[in-house]
Amino acid sequence: MPAPASEQTQPSGEGCSAADPKPVLCMVCAAPFPSTQDCLAHELLKHANKHANKRLNTITKLFASAQTQSERSELQEALEQSAPGGALRTVLDFYASDLRKLQSCYEHARNCIEKEMKGKVKVYPFGSLVTGLSLKESDIDLYLQPCGEPYLVPKQLFNRVSNFLRRSKCFTDIFAIRHARVPIIRCKHQLTGMSIDINMSNPNSTHNSRFVGKLISSDERLRELCLLLKIWAMKLKLIGHGSMTSYCLICMIIVSLQKDQLLLPVKQLQSLCPPVNLNGVNYAFCLQLVPPIPKNVSTLELIRSFFTYYSTVNFEKNVISPFLGGALDKETTLGTPGGFPEYEDQLLAFEDAMGKPADAFQLERCMCVQDPFELHHNVGKSVSPTNLSYLRQCLMLAVQACNDPHLLEQPAKLYEYLLFGLADKLIADRQTAKSTPAKLQKKESNQSEQLETNQNETKSETFLVYNTPPIVRSHVITPTTNDLKYLRSGGLNLKADEGRNLYYYWLVCYVDTIKDVLTQIYGLNIELKESKEPLYYQWLISTSVDTWTGRDFQRVTGQSFFAHQLQQTINFKKTRIDKPANTVNLRGIFSLVASEDYKELRLDVQPLAGDLLGLQRNSPLTKFFKAFKNLLGNYSFKEKASTWKFYTLACKSELSQTPP
Repeated sequence: MPAPASEQTQPSGEGCSAADPKPVLCMVCAAPFPSTQDCLAHELLKHANKHANKRLNTITKLFASAQTQSERSELQEALEQSAPGGALRTVLDFYASDLRKLQSCYEHARNCIEKEMKGKVKVYPFGSLVTGLSLKESDIDLYLQPCGEPYLVPKQLFNRVSNFLRRSKCFTDIFAIRHARVPIIRCKHQLTGMSIDINMSNPNSTHNSRFVGKLISSDERLRELCLLLKIWAMKLKLIGHGSMTSYCLICMIIVSLQKDQLLLPVKQLQSLCPPVNLNGVNYAFCLQLVPPIPKNVSTLELIRSFFTYYSTVNFEKNVISPFLGGALDKETTLGTPGGFPEYEDQLLAFEDAMGKPADAFQLERCMCVQDPFELHHNVGKSVSPTNLSYLRQCLMLAVQACNDPHLLEQPAKLYEYLLFGLADKLIADRQTAKSTPAKLQKKESNQSEQLETNQNETKSETFLVYNTPPIVRSHVITPTTNDLKYLRSGGLNLKADEGRNLYYYWLVCYVDTIKDVLTQIYGLNIELKESKEPLYYQWLISTSVDTWTGRDFQRVTGQSFFAHQLQQTINFKKTRIDKPANTVNLRGIFSLVASEDYKELRLDVQPLAGDLLGLQRNSPLTKFFKAFKNLLGNYSFKEKASTWKFYTLACKSELSQTPP
């Protein structure tokens, strides 16, 4: 059994340090390049998709705009006038908002709401107003806590506050967002024009903000670090729709500090103080345990450490955890029952407090950053794969800048480069790649295809012969969020033995499902040719009756999907066996190939030697495989898993018998 997460050694990330003279690796194919410019040009040429191009187009237009160029000129002028050693302070003052104005606006809004609601609510701030990290475009976040009698449930309170705001002379531009994860009412403060977001159902943010605010106020260098990185991320559009939230960035900064042993893991901060439980989550912390940051550590060193660390972290394999203070392996912690005891205990505590199970941590997202307290909340879930790739490019260029002796000698130029010059670099590299002559692109593409051909014999057979049917048709299946959520729910009493994780059980259950579909729903004759359980199976399949076309996937009340399909199979065999239109001569090889980490299952079908129809468009084998994929898309994994008994896995079924 794997060691619990709290007992594991935290990795410092994967890859090479930016300070080492090592090649830059492509984020997609791991090909080595002597420079980041060459690597980015390669990625754009070989791996760019429409989403990545759209992101770069947006950045190009943004930084070429007159407004951005004017802002850049103003910042450069301010930096030129800054006192020696005051470049960072100049940048922060240039972008930070006036906290006194925010506080005044908050107090006026609070008084208006509490007066109108006549003691039914208490208004609490959270977000940048509490943390002290507000920028000029920041809004004010408020949480309304119900109080008094009769007690208003969140939905009632939401409607009442929405109606009041629309009548009030203190607020304008009221917009209710009811169906978000946390429903909010967005409005503007009439006197100042400041935007305000109000929520009535999620008090957690007030506790998170209090923690961040207390931490940052303990050392001015921490405030400078967080504020500069927030400005950097905002300018490069790393924060926003499809990207990080500001809170996700703060959580990443916390882990960077923990990695450098400048901050204790949250688990240790909770060890010597009584719990503060809210809905099963402990929000207690004691910063008196935290040793002061050494005086010889500058803010710039903290910034450089952040960039260096996250340029090496493998986000696909790790969970960034402030609770345990490092990058955890997904598989052996949150992906394995018993791998993270505190997380599992909190899920039970949440269910006891709320009367319903908590949503499991969204481990399938491309970026996993754990909330410091709410351990089942992935605050990095909104990051898309395209924007994660973009983040990595920005981190790599930022590392190079922070290790450039010329820029280090002139901090004003370094900060200006991080906020503006870095985007210039991305845009210039993109234009360099785009300007590559078409013939050269084609030559590189052909060379790459030839290399792949030499490495993969099957691909050679498939792609070197043009205008002919493929010799193999494939379909790849990966676990969905709902699949893994059901397995994590505990309904199957999974045990983390022999290093087996949730993906293992997903794979074995899915293989069992495919066997059922082939033999029972489609009624095929199958003969096992080869197997290496549970990663590889190869069967000879055959039938003389078409049982896959014309199926009805409409759900029937009181009948499972499997039973409904099985009933159709019985009817087909009765009515189609003597009809020439439904008579087929289907024979082929059907294979299942799973990845070593159990996260992917590939289905292959290929004709037998001498089959003249093979995998042509209207051949029986092609029609069968298309119908098979469609049926799997309609089959509920939960239905199969809920009736699946793991003890049967130890038994040799008829399909898994070794062939004579």
